[in-house]
Amino acid sequence: MAPGRGAACRMPGAAGTCAAAQAALCKATAGHRLLVLQLGGSADSPRLREERRRRSAEARDLSTGLQRMLLAGLQQASASPEERRELERLWVLFLSALELFLQDLRRAHHLCQLFSVQGGGTTPLSTGLGSRGLPSRKGSRRGGGPAQPPATPHLEEEIEQVRATLVEMESRANIPPWTVEATQPAGTGGTAAPAAGAAREGSHAGHCCRVL
Repeated sequence: MAPGRGAACRMPGAAGTCAAAQAALCKATAGHRLLVLQLGGSADSPRLREERRRRSAEARDLSTGLQRMLLAGLQQASASPEERRELERLWVLFLSALELFLQDLRRAHHLCQLFSVQGGGTTPLSTGLGSRGLPSRKGSRRGGGPAQPPATPHLEEEIEQVRATLVEMESRANIPPWTVEATQPAGTGGTAAPAAGAAREGSHAGHCCRVL
C-alpha cells in the first residue's frame, strides 16, 4: 500500500518539502473553489469577491514556489530513485491541481461578468427564497438600456498567469501523466482535486496515485 500524505510530507529532502507545499496549495485552491461557488448567489458581495482575489493570489504564490522547488528537485543528480518517483508523482498532481484551479478561475470570470455587484449586468440571485428571489426579464438589469458585462481585468490576468505556468511546466519537464497510476477508486478524492470534504480531511487523506 502506498504511504499516506503525512508520510510523504515527512520524507527528507526536496520530496518532503514539495509534498508539504502541495498540501498547502490544495488547501488554498479548495478554499478558492468554495468562494467561486458562491458567486452570483445570495452570499455574493464585494467583500466575497475581494476574498476570492486574496485566495487566488495565495494559491498562485504557492504554485510559483512549488514549481521552482519541483524543478530544482527533479534536476538533482543526487536524488535517489524513490525520491525521484515521489517528485514525479507530485509533479503530475501539481499539473492536475493547476488545471482545476484554472477551470475555477474561468468559472469565476464568467460569473463575475454575468452577475455584477457594482451595477451593470444581472443582479445576483437571492437563492432559497422561491420565485421572489429570481430576477425577472425586465427587472434583472440595473439601469435603463442594454447593460454591458462588467470588466474583470484582475481575473483575466490571473487566468493568463496560471495558463502560462501550465505551459511552462509541460515544456520544462518530460513527465508524461500516463506514467502515474491511480491507487484510489474514482470519486474518493486525493491531493489533485480537493473538495470541501478533502480540505477537512487534512493529513488523513492518502496518496491517490503512484508512478508506474
